[in-house]
Amino acid sequence: MSEDDELLEIRRRKMEQLMKMAQEPKVAEPLSKGQVVHLTEASFWSTVNQTKTALIDFYGEWCGPCKALAPVIAQLAADYKGEVFFGKIDIDRNPRVAAQFGVQSVPNIVIFKDGKPIGNLTGLRGYADYVNVIEQLIG
Repeated sequence: MSEDDELLEIRRRKMEQLMKMAQEPKVAEPLSKGQVVHLTEASFWSTVNQTKTALIDFYGEWCGPCKALAPVIAQLAADYKGEVFFGKIDIDRNPRVAAQFGVQSVPNIVIFKDGKPIGNLTGLRGYADYVNVIEQLIG
């Protein structure tokens, strides 16, 4: 095999690899698996710092509105699989993280962009309110 033939073969294989990669679906948010991930003080920052866009639900086990919000967050996680990371953290079991964000009432959704908090949504809200926020973040 001549040097020119060898180069042509390398180029051909490389082009095949690039074509395969182009056909694979892109995942914008690698940690977003369509599920809500339960976080702890030990896992909070290491997880959030790996995300591009994240909504973290600060909740209490005793909180009625938090229980009502759980299926909404689960549906959002499924609907925005691959685009937005959804997590939740119990404020009673993880008080230091809650204190870092001044969480005094729940439910409280803290919104992160590139690992940095950019806002929050306090209280129980409807599905459409969260969709509006998410669409502004990823749109």
